[in-house]
Amino acid sequence: MEHVATHHTEEGRPEVLPSDVQSIYYVETGLASLEQNPLHFQCGIYLICVEGCAEVSTGVQQYKVDATTELIFLTGTLMRLVRASSDFRVRLLMFPKDVFLKAVLPIDTPYFNYAYEHPCYRHTDDERSRRTWREINLWMDLARALFTDGNSQFRALQEHDYLQGLLMWLFNTIQEKSLSLKNQYSRKQLVCHQFMQLVRRYGTEQHQVAFYARRLCISPRYLHQVTVLYMDGRTPKQLIDEQLVAEVKVMLNDPSLSVTQIAERLQFADQSYLCRFFKKNTGMSPKDFRAKNLDS
Repeated sequence: MEHVATHHTEEGRPEVLPSDVQSIYYVETGLASLEQNPLHFQCGIYLICVEGCAEVSTGVQQYKVDATTELIFLTGTLMRLVRASSDFRVRLLMFPKDVFLKAVLPIDTPYFNYAYEHPCYRHTDDERSRRTWREINLWMDLARALFTDGNSQFRALQEHDYLQGLLMWLFNTIQEKSLSLKNQYSRKQLVCHQFMQLVRRYGTEQHQVAFYARRLCISPRYLHQVTVLYMDGRTPKQLIDEQLVAEVKVMLNDPSLSVTQIAERLQFADQSYLCRFFKKNTGMSPKDFRAKNLDS
């Protein structure tokens, strides 16, 4: 059963954010529903903030988003709205994995490495960045024109060509973005960024520190030093577990999923192991957490 988050437009009509899409989906929204009902999006997400400010969480990571900020998650992500100003508004584009995989074929990997490591970017006041921001909004205008008014007989071709063009355009913006970040991070900070992105990407299936250390080609001891230094004293295992707790909470918000099914999806040995893990980290059982959320 597809999990959705619902909020209301200014006219009072309900809007629904699906956790996955079968075709490109465009909407202008304040993401209000994600405050009470966070989702794990299975599709890719690209959003730009055009007004107001907010803090968005992907589990263990938080991003401050304000006007001229963009967020991109190419293969989906958990997302929760932590807080937002009353005028917070984004332009949101969601795209299915199959369309993404076809569109991405001619594009080189450096873009994807950059996007995974730096999903959040805030535009600056220099002319180049202002021009890029204007162009982003033109791409969003095109998405609104193409994908909000019913189905075209050329829909599949339009989706492929649009997403491929957008990704190629984004690839060409890497140089200006990477130059602005080049001198901001030490090697250890970059390793920390890479680790956090791996946790966001693989946290539902990989729970052990050794997996992430191998992916980063470093020792678990070095990874421990990095996260303790830059993540407020938290160890790699604590960060992995925090992400996993966030994933469990999202799934518990879906009443169609049993605790046993959640345990299977998140690669726990069994239901009882999940229950012990969750209670240790939250102070309540999955059943109690679900009942509390349903009551509220």
